[in-house]
Amino acid sequence: MSKGRYWLAIIFPIASVSSGFGVIIPLYILSLHGNVVDVGLATTAYELVVIPASLIWGEATQKFNKLRFFILLSVIGTLPLIVLLYLLHSIIAAIIIYAAYAFIFTASSPAINVLIMNRRKDTVLRSYYGIYGLLNILGNIVGYIPGILLFSDVIARYLIILISFNTISILLTFLLIKNYKDKKSIRNKTKHISKMFPILNSISRLPQILTGHELILKLADIRKRKRTVRIFTMFAAIALVNFGIYLFNTSYIPFLYSFKLSFSDIFLVNVINGIGQAVIYLFFMTGWAKGKLRKYYRISTLIRSSSYFIAIISPIFLAGILYFNMFSYFVAGLGYAMWNISASVIIYVNISGKLEAHYIGIWSAIVGLSGVLGSISSGFISFYSGYILTFILSIIFTISSIFVFNRAYSNGDSIIDFGNKV
Repeated sequence: MSKGRYWLAIIFPIASVSSGFGVIIPLYILSLHGNVVDVGLATTAYELVVIPASLIWGEATQKFNKLRFFILLSVIGTLPLIVLLYLLHSIIAAIIIYAAYAFIFTASSPAINVLIMNRRKDTVLRSYYGIYGLLNILGNIVGYIPGILLFSDVIARYLIILISFNTISILLTFLLIKNYKDKKSIRNKTKHISKMFPILNSISRLPQILTGHELILKLADIRKRKRTVRIFTMFAAIALVNFGIYLFNTSYIPFLYSFKLSFSDIFLVNVINGIGQAVIYLFFMTGWAKGKLRKYYRISTLIRSSSYFIAIISPIFLAGILYFNMFSYFVAGLGYAMWNISASVIIYVNISGKLEAHYIGIWSAIVGLSGVLGSISSGFISFYSGYILTFILSIIFTISSIFVFNRAYSNGDSIIDFGNKV
């Protein structure tokens, strides 16, 4: 990595804390005798906070142009939340802390993306997209690995590990992030951040929502454009897959926990998922991916659905349930990464133009809403009807996305990506 890219090292500990929070919060709640509904509420609270937080921090970054300040605010602000989680032993407190983390964590996202855009130059879209995603995935894996040594009676130790990762984030931010003097350049970058946001962020846990204030006023004009039906059809297809993802993922850790898998086993399953995602990002960033992206979109939904099916049948082989779910979540990682790259790039290329920021606003709102609905639905369906029904519904919604996605091509229009027909 060239000297000018050393600052990217901050992504690793930030992503590590984020991934750690994503696993430890459900385990924390379950260890306090909470249930899948409580886990669903925590995930829903997180997703609900992300939406306004993204708007607030995006506007603040554009107004003040203090990139290092907002990154520091995020990483320093995370520290007391981890300490509170360590000191308090309450399900309600855990849900509130997770929501607060969603708000403070989002503060760094626009600033990091502006820094990336300043250095992007002429990097090829596919390669750039893959590299950024890979950095986040590797950071996630690093965050999971210490949890493999975690047992249910020492959950507090993992919180100490998160504090260590967060401290590293603070130090690296001080050392590697410099304040920019060219405020005009930064202001121009932040004005365009909403246009680039899906490419920069949709492959990570970082929030995808950052839009302007004129969204509602432009809806009437958007409806008049020829491509509107096609774009909204693709939005609907993506929303179906995203709903299925949240439906499955929200209940997955409680599902594993219900079969007495240890905390270390659950972290191991998540590490395997991260490895699966990394494989696909390497596949795309090295240029091995050939052909039309719509082909990868369709394949990804089938791969993801098959991972849900493997999880469904895993209890039949109770003695090997850990290994079945390691394979299941590895396959899920492959499917998710392939879907995320193909869907995000197809959408980005097709909405480019005068109103792309407003299309992105709608896209982000649809994705956010489907995530919220998927999270809350998952908790209640699993609690009252069982995990198997939840996972079956995940398959149904994911497979149905293919049929909706195909409708986007029914009028014969081609979708362009990477300079080729997709």
